[in-house]
Amino acid sequence: MKRFLALTILAVILACPLFIDAHGNDAHVLGTVTETTQDQITIKTLKGKSITLAITADTTFQHNGIATKEARPQVGNRLIAEAEKDGDTFIAKHIKFSSPKSK
Repeated sequence: MKRFLALTILAVILACPLFIDAHGNDAHVLGTVTETTQDQITIKTLKGKSITLAITADTTFQHNGIATKEARPQVGNRLIAEAEKDGDTFIAKHIKFSSPKSK
């Protein structure tokens, strides 16, 4: 009986990722900032592709692990963003960025 219960619990745990989608339709964008404007940020991804993120009033920023409203990514910063894809447009929800380490 204990063995059956243990196998049942294990099967449920292994099956959970099939039913749970933690981020819905959100995309993760990772790369280096190549261009910035007041309402957009262009990123060169690790694969060499350029992606433009739209910035809205709801977009949150985190610079070096500290939440901020004033600081914005600058050209050369490394960036990780969670964005909602709307057609061909990426709308940024959360942006985390840091300055590259000097050598």
